[in-house]
Amino acid sequence: MEQILVPIAVFTMIGWIVWVIFSSVRRYKTAWVQGEVAKTMLMRFDSAQAMLSYVETDAGRKFLSTLAQESGTVYGSILDCIRWGIYFLIAGATVCWLHAAGLVERDAQVLGILAVAMGVALEAAAVVSYYVSRVMGLIKAEPKA
Repeated sequence: MEQILVPIAVFTMIGWIVWVIFSSVRRYKTAWVQGEVAKTMLMRFDSAQAMLSYVETDAGRKFLSTLAQESGTVYGSILDCIRWGIYFLIAGATVCWLHAAGLVERDAQVLGILAVAMGVALEAAAVVSYYVSRVMGLIKAEPKA
């Protein structure tokens, strides 16, 4: 079993590291370009009145909404934690069930237990992130009807 799991784990880890590096570089470059465009746009206004009149147009509102990019990502981050937590919980529970059925060895059960623990940790992180975001005012508590 080890002869199969180790190469799969190594290739998965290398692929994940490459994906993280490339996606981080892509996000950095995108943010840098957006920052340069915003800086150039703001430099073109010769007075506060000109900027105010631009902001009142539809294009100006869209421009301002792109500057406040981080405000919409709170729910996305929390949902990502929930989604990955569910994946880990299901994968870990499946491996543990396969061990109980006698289809995999004890080493695989350890991986299953670790996956379940990771899933529980991700779910806890999502709950903590939600409550901290509410306390910080990033998420508004909606009144129940």
